[in-house]
Amino acid sequence: MASTRARYDYQQLRSYCDTQRQHEALDALEGRSVQEAATHLGTSVRKLYELLERLKKKAAAAGYSPEHDLNHPVAPGFIAKGHSTLYRDGQPVLQWVKTKQDDEAREQLLRAFAVELADGVKGAAKPIPTLKSGQDASLLSAYVVGDAHLGMYAWKDETGAEDFDTSIGCNDLRGAFRHLTASSPRSRVGMLVNVGDFLHANDTTSQTPSSKHALDTDGRFSQVVDRAVAVFRDAVHMMLQRHQEVWIVNARGNHDPDAAMFLNKILEAYYHREPRVRVLPNVGKFVYVEWGQVLIGVHHGDRVKRQQLYEAMTRDKRESWGRARHAYFWTGHIHHKSAEEIGGCLFESFNTLAPPDAWHAAQGYGANREMQQITLHREHGIVGRNVCGLEMARLAA
Repeated sequence: MASTRARYDYQQLRSYCDTQRQHEALDALEGRSVQEAATHLGTSVRKLYELLERLKKKAAAAGYSPEHDLNHPVAPGFIAKGHSTLYRDGQPVLQWVKTKQDDEAREQLLRAFAVELADGVKGAAKPIPTLKSGQDASLLSAYVVGDAHLGMYAWKDETGAEDFDTSIGCNDLRGAFRHLTASSPRSRVGMLVNVGDFLHANDTTSQTPSSKHALDTDGRFSQVVDRAVAVFRDAVHMMLQRHQEVWIVNARGNHDPDAAMFLNKILEAYYHREPRVRVLPNVGKFVYVEWGQVLIGVHHGDRVKRQQLYEAMTRDKRESWGRARHAYFWTGHIHHKSAEEIGGCLFESFNTLAPPDAWHAAQGYGANREMQQITLHREHGIVGRNVCGLEMARLAA
């Protein structure tokens, strides 16, 4: 590490920091030994080494690694695919660097980003006292968040709808949760269901992961993640005032397939000491929930037809399907309300509170903006709904 510290330019490394913790680590290392820096940060030497290694790997992927005579970073959005160096008398005199768009490293870097964010919040949530009697043990209240697209930027003069940014999106979601938790019955379980695309962008490239379409984004990616986590915390806190248990479902969207996974990990870490909160795994794109004789499937709805969703549920959840008297599949993606029954399963897509961005507006897309709370009985299935339109959300915010 001594030679590494001598050869790396910390100011250069700062351009590859994604978290405040990484910046703090570089600050601590200025003029200090690794042991002294770790003590100053209140962490272990091992964790500090691991943080620096992740940072150096990200820098190396961008073409900066002085240890290997790489001192010229590639353009943003690309990674160094390979390099060849011509040496003369042990010194580099000529170098070729091959680049490509950063596809392969995305998931690894995002997972590392999630580890560092979660490390900062682990254990932060203090258990909230169990509610007094009054909750109906036969009911579950599902709060279905349509594609929130936090981090999106929209300009009303361009879209014909209205201005939108991260602050507006967060305020609208908080208002909708405040309205819907107040109007929900006192069900034993409250379930927060994010049907995907909670974040507009998957990473710092501001492109859709698969098609590489440019996205209109607002703010730094790390800031958007911080604010998205804060919205989740506020929503869960409201739900814990109403329900004995809170379950969290985060479907992976086409805009945020990787980001949704690390968002789940952050929430798991934050609530690991809160016995009343349960975060359901989302490694796969399908998430299933059983409530008595009710079976619910959740999928973003991208690149799959409803018939395929039906076949997946009946094939992959054979036993659950056999037990269920009521089956539902909830999706997002299309940003408007749609319902269809297939083979005894009711499929629904949900509206979003967000307006169209420039691309969707140019294609003529648009729909009512609202959020729903659905009440399910263990034996009788859906028994009630509350709808919060955009105006009601803003009145409650």
